[in-house]
Amino acid sequence: MEKFRVSAVLLIFIFIFSFILSSSLTAAELKDPWISQKPQGKHGGTLITTLLSDPKTFNPIIAAETSSSGVVMGYIFERLVTRNGVTTEIEPELAKDWKISEDGKTYTFYLREGVNWSDGEEFTADDVIFTFDLIKDESIPTGSRDVMIIDGEFPQYKKIDKYTVEFKLPEPFAPFLNNMLAPILPKHRLYKSWQQGKFNSSWGINTDPADIIGTGPYKMVDYKNGERIVMQANQNYWRLDPEGRSLPYIKNWVRIITGSQETESLLFEKGETHILGVRGIDYKRFKEKSEEEDFDLIDGGPTFSTNFLVFNLNPRNPKLEEEPWKLEWFSSIHFRRAVAYSFDKNTMIDQALAGQGSKQWSPISTPNKIYLNENVKKYPYNLEKAREELQKGGFSWNDAGELIDKNGHRVEFNILTNAGNDVREALMNIISTELRNLGMKINATPVDFNRMTSMLMSEWNFDTILIGLTGGVEPHSGSNVWLSHGHLHMWNPRQEKPATDWEAHIDELFIKAAQTHEVEKRAEYYGEFQEIIAEKLPVIYTVVPNAIYAVRDSLKNTEVTAYGGVTWNIYELYLEQ
Repeated sequence: MEKFRVSAVLLIFIFIFSFILSSSLTAAELKDPWISQKPQGKHGGTLITTLLSDPKTFNPIIAAETSSSGVVMGYIFERLVTRNGVTTEIEPELAKDWKISEDGKTYTFYLREGVNWSDGEEFTADDVIFTFDLIKDESIPTGSRDVMIIDGEFPQYKKIDKYTVEFKLPEPFAPFLNNMLAPILPKHRLYKSWQQGKFNSSWGINTDPADIIGTGPYKMVDYKNGERIVMQANQNYWRLDPEGRSLPYIKNWVRIITGSQETESLLFEKGETHILGVRGIDYKRFKEKSEEEDFDLIDGGPTFSTNFLVFNLNPRNPKLEEEPWKLEWFSSIHFRRAVAYSFDKNTMIDQALAGQGSKQWSPISTPNKIYLNENVKKYPYNLEKAREELQKGGFSWNDAGELIDKNGHRVEFNILTNAGNDVREALMNIISTELRNLGMKINATPVDFNRMTSMLMSEWNFDTILIGLTGGVEPHSGSNVWLSHGHLHMWNPRQEKPATDWEAHIDELFIKAAQTHEVEKRAEYYGEFQEIIAEKLPVIYTVVPNAIYAVRDSLKNTEVTAYGGVTWNIYELYLEQ
C-alpha cells in the first residue's frame, strides 16, 4: 500500500506548534467521569482534513453558516446536551443529567463538576447563565434566540447553585431539549465585551487563536485565511480514555482550506489527507482505488436532506387570473397521485446520484431513527396507474396523445429548480420526461436561486418547484413548513385558517406532539402527520444521496454515519502509528 504522505512544509509547521500533552485530568478529579468504551488508542499524531471555505467568525453565538458554526466551532465549544452521531438520540454533554417537572414546564440541568475551560478556569453555572443572557439579548444577532421562543416568550432561567441551572417555560414544550444545543461560552472571557456593547465584534477571524477558549476537545492555535486552520488537543478536556487519561488521542488537527470539491478529492488521492466526503460522480473511481490503496470507502447511508416537487395550491397565485384551471388541476388528488406514480426513482438514483442514493417517501428524513414512519403510502413507478388516476380526475387524451382536462385545456405547466444544482437539474429533467410520456407539456427551467425563492415565498406565482430541505432529527424544527400558518408552508403559505381539514389535523398533531414529552407518543403523532402528507401529496418526494466517505486505514475508532459523519466522536479517534 502507498504510505500516507504529508508535505515537508506542513510537517515543519506542525513540529513548531506541537507540544507534549500532560494528562492533567484523572478519573479521581471528576465527580462523574465520562470514560470511553472504545478500544484504548494511542495519544499523538496529526489528523489532516479539508474545509471548503473559510469561517466568517469564531463567535459561535452569531455564526450563521456551517463553515463557522459546525465544522470549526463545533469541536471547540460544547453544549448542555448533544446528539449521538449514531443513534441521533439526545445525550448529556456539559450537563451530566436533567430533570423535567411533571407539568413539563420546568427543566433542571445538573452540570458536570470538574470540567475546565481550555485556559484552566472552571466551568460553572455562571457560564450557562451568561450564555443565555447573550442569546436573550436582542442586540445580538443569533438564530439561537428564535428557537427558544415559546408562545411568544423567552424562557425564564436562573442559577440554583454552582452546578445547577433551571429553566421555566410558559407552557409544556417537548422540543425544548432539542433546542438546548447552543454552545456555552466562558463568562470570564466575554462578559466585559458584552457589557461594553462589543460582543458582536468579539472573536472575529482576526482574533488571536489563544484568546478563543472552549471546553471542547480541541483549541485553535493558528488560522491563515484561505490556507488552513490548525487545532491542538485541549489538555484540560474532561472525557477520559479507558486508562483514565484525558482525551482526545489525536494531538494536532490541520484543516486545509481548499475552495473546491475537486481540490479536496485531489489532495486525498495524493495521500495528503485522512478523510474525504466522496461525491456520487467520483464514487466508482474511489471504489476502484480503495481496493488497492490504504483507505476504505464507507457508505453512511441516506443523508438527512430531502428533494421534492411542490405544487402551487395557493388561491392567491396572481397567475390564476389568466390560468384559473391550473389550481383545479393541482388541487385534484388524482392529478397529484398520477404525478407521484410517474416518478422513476430508480432512474433518478442511477442518473442523478450515480447509483449512490435512496428513495424518499416521507417528510421525515430517511435516516431519522426516532421519528421516521416507514409504513406511509408509497407510489412505485407505474405509468399505467398514473393514467388511471388521470382518468379518475376527469382528464383524457386527444388524437395527438396530448393530455387535456374536462374543459378541453391542454395540461401544460412549468417546473422550476435552482440553476447550478446539478442533482436537482438532473431530477427535474427525469421528472419532465416521464410527465411528457403522460401527454403533458412540461417547461423545465433552471432559475437563479434567489429568484426562485422569491417566487416561492413572496410572489407565489409559480406552477411547481423542485426544491429541498436540510432535514434533522426533531420534527418540530420543520413546523414553519408543515403548520398551515407557516411562512414555509410552500404550497399555500401563511393561511389565516387551515384551507383543508387535513391541514387542520396536521396543525393539531404538531401542537399535541410539542406538548407531549413521551417519545413514543410523539412518534405516533408525527407518524400520523407523515401518513397524511403521503396520502394528500402537497409535495412529492424524490431521492436522497448517500453520505459516502473515504477514510484512511490508519484512522481508528470511527463509527461513520450520515448524521455524524466521520468526526462526530473526534475525541475517541486515534491514528495508528
